[in-house]
Amino acid sequence: MKYKESKNFFPHQDNPNRGDYVERVVDPRQAYYKVKPVNAEDEVPESASEFSANK
Repeated sequence: MKYKESKNFFPHQDNPNRGDYVERVVDPRQAYYKVKPVNAEDEVPESASEFSANK
């Protein structure tokens, strides 16, 4: 699946080929969102969280 097909992808207004992939993270004390800039045509990794691989 490509990022542009994901419900978590939000394209930039000035360039729809680029956008942000947003992931909600919940830990014992709080919930927050992680945002990763991506290309719309790139493939979404199969792992549960691609953010952990890009720290």
